[in-house]
This record gives sequence, C-alpha cells and structure tokens, in this order.
Amino acid sequence: MKTRMHPSIILEKLISSFVFILLIAYYIISQMIGELNTENLQNTASTLLSFGMGIYMMGTIVIIILLLIFTVIFWISWKNTYLSFNNDSLIIERGKLFKKITTIHLTDIATINIKRNILEKVLGTSNLKIDLNTNEETYNGKLVFKQEKAKEIKNEILSRMGREIIKEEKQIESIIKYSTKDVIKHMFLATNLVSILILFIITAIIIGITFLMDKPSSIAFAIIPTLIILVPTVWEYIKSFLSYYNFKCTRENDNIKLSYGALTTYKFNLPIKKINTVIIHQTLQAKILGYYLIEVVNAGIKAEEDEKTIISLYVKEKEKNIIIDNILTEYKNDIITKYGNKNTLRHYLIAKTFWIITSIIACPFTYYSSLLLIPIVLLIAYSQYKTRKIGNNDNMIVISNGILNKKTTYTKYSNIEMIKSKQKLFSKIFNTRSLQINVVGPMANSTFISGLFNTETIQEIVNKY
Repeated sequence: MKTRMHPSIILEKLISSFVFILLIAYYIISQMIGELNTENLQNTASTLLSFGMGIYMMGTIVIIILLLIFTVIFWISWKNTYLSFNNDSLIIERGKLFKKITTIHLTDIATINIKRNILEKVLGTSNLKIDLNTNEETYNGKLVFKQEKAKEIKNEILSRMGREIIKEEKQIESIIKYSTKDVIKHMFLATNLVSILILFIITAIIIGITFLMDKPSSIAFAIIPTLIILVPTVWEYIKSFLSYYNFKCTRENDNIKLSYGALTTYKFNLPIKKINTVIIHQTLQAKILGYYLIEVVNAGIKAEEDEKTIISLYVKEKEKNIIIDNILTEYKNDIITKYGNKNTLRHYLIAKTFWIITSIIACPFTYYSSLLLIPIVLLIAYSQYKTRKIGNNDNMIVISNGILNKKTTYTKYSNIEMIKSKQKLFSKIFNTRSLQINVVGPMANSTFISGLFNTETIQEIVNKY
C-alpha cells in the first residue's frame, strides 16, 4: 500500500521560500542603494516617499504571486510523492511527468530515526530520517508524516529487517546527567581559541583604523565589518546551545540511544556495530582544564551541520571513563602509544628548514622575515614530534595528533576499509613513514593520518591488517 506524506510539508517549504524571497529582495535593494551617490540617494528617497504605497503594494503583489506559484509546485510535488514497500525494499516515488523512483534495499539501511523541528512539534508531525550503511544520501527531500504514522512506518521497516520494533518511545535515562550549565561550559570548551584570537585582532585593527581616520563616515567602516565577524560567531554559540540542550546518551543492549535539541529535537538509535572509529577531542582550553569530548564515526546518522556524531559533551576524565566503560565497552583498551624515534625528529626539523630556504630563494625580499620565522617553525617541528603518537594491539590502532587541539582516534582493524603506508619528502633518508586509515563515515572525518614514525613500526601495523 502506498503512503503519502503529511501536507504540512507544503507549509514548511513555503516558509523557507518566503525567507529566500525576502533575502533576494533585500540583496537587490541594497545593491541599488549602494550604486547611488548622496544626491541621487536623496532624490530616490523623495521618490519612494511620494510613491511609497504604490511600490509597497506592487512588491506585496509580486511576493504573493511568487508564493502562489511555489504553493502549486509544492502541492503537485506532495501529491505525487509516495512511500511503499515490496518484499525486500523501501520505494519512494516522486513526480508525475518526470517520475523519479528511489529503491532502497532494507539490508542497506543503517538507521531509521526521527527528527522534529519546532514547526513539526506544533503541527504534531515528524521527519523520518533513513540513513544507509555508506552514509550516502538516501533521499533528497524530507519524509514528513503525522507523529504516530512516522512511528508506524519506522516499525514496519524494523520488522521487515528482522529487528525489534519500538512499541513505546521511552524517555532516555542518560549515563551522564548534563545540566544547562554543562551545555554552556561545552560551548566554551568546544571553541577554537585561535579563531577567536584572530577575531579580536581583526576587530582591534578595524577600531584602530577608525580612530586614525577620525571621520564620521569611518564609524560605519568600523561597525559593519565588526558586525560581519561578530554576528556569525554569536549565532554559532546560540545554535550550539539550542542543538545540544537537554543532551542525553545511554546504551541498551547493542544500541546507543541519543537525544538532544531545544527547538529541533533529534532522537537517534545507533547500533554499536555501525561505529567504525571513536575519537577523543581536546581543544587547548579543554587540555588545560582536563576535559574530553567523545565522537564516533559511523555508518548511518548522517550529521547535517558539522558531520559529527558526539555521544558526550565535554566531560572530566572520570565521566569519560564511565562513558567508555558503559557505552563504548568494545573500545576499552590498555594500548600504550609511543612517539617517533630521533630520526622522526630530524625529519620534521629538516623538512621545515627546507621550506624556509625554498621560500627565501623564491622570494628574496622576504629574507629577513623568513629568518625571524626560523625559531617559530623549528619549535612547531619539535612540537609535532612531541605530540604525535601511535600504538596498536591485535584488534585496534590508536593515533594521536595535535599541538594545540588534540585528537586521538581508536579504530578496529575489522572496521578499516583501506590502510596506506605513506612516504613523504626525506622519508627515504630518515627511514620514516606515516599511516593513513579510511573507514566508512562522512567524507569530512572518515580519513585519519598519523604523524611520522619509523618505517618498521608503520609496516608492523599494516601487516596486522
């Protein structure tokens, strides 16, 4: 039997279209004003005041006509979009004249989860998210149904896949209890301090130039660029708070259950066997204060914004160990990681020196500035040597990188798609190599590269694969 989506999808698309139309209108008006000089601007303002009501009515009519056109398009799309099943597949039909049929084999489905934004909460609907084992896009549109219908379809898919159906959506009892204060603390600890430092430097330069110009017009010169920098940063903080508010994570049998979000609510069910890598993150301030963030790279649950699936906010070491013991039991290990040898340090130092010399030869006028950079570059080379570590046992590889922001990855041999031993410039001289690991996951974080280590160490790890 074919199932049609809830018609509220038309309203959701109309709201998005209305916002888009307003942005286009704003852009056109700002471009027109920007091309006018002071005298023309005054004449234009007088004209707008004289014919303001007529222009306002005309603009309103144009917007209404566009929205009516969009409504018809979205209605036709909704009316001709169906979801159905055959013996072993989920089928999504879309379109009338130019029909598109998406067939998804049930064995390829990694997870079926429900996401609800604020409008869907008001209307009592839910967005059904279906993700594949490879994290490829399944369907390039939303699947919105009444909340009970969404649960019914989800259970139908689970039943056909031979998985346990969900009779009643239980409240998640999180392993770690996160308060509002913890969410705010997470926002601070997750911030890249280097980008914030650059932000302050740019803002200081703009304000300094403003005072030097000492002109009334220079105030706008200072305010506008500063706002362009500050507003997105503040918005990211607000968005992060709303995203991770009421964060909960627990494990039931072989499934990790996640729930978070203030306005848009995310509820995910992630099978433990779909996790391919575990990552422990530490920003500079998190390292100083002793906090850790745990992320998993997985098949299914495609993160839409930063392509991360985190199963904890920033927590202390004690809470981190509780999460690993109770949620990521399969990744608990006692692997001892080690640094590279003296040849590794020599390789880093020579490589950095080589690039400085090359830049001096290519750009002689940077001679003195390049000489000033030598101590800094050599310090970076030494820091790379002291912060890059590797280790393994018969089941797992551990890679640790990061001078300021630290990232440690834990990957099982059985989850690796491809493994490479990479040779870099001067590798033959110093007998060094790096390791590259690829797993199934979002494109942005499914490849992990180690620092330089002795060739024999890298080859031993590769041979176990």
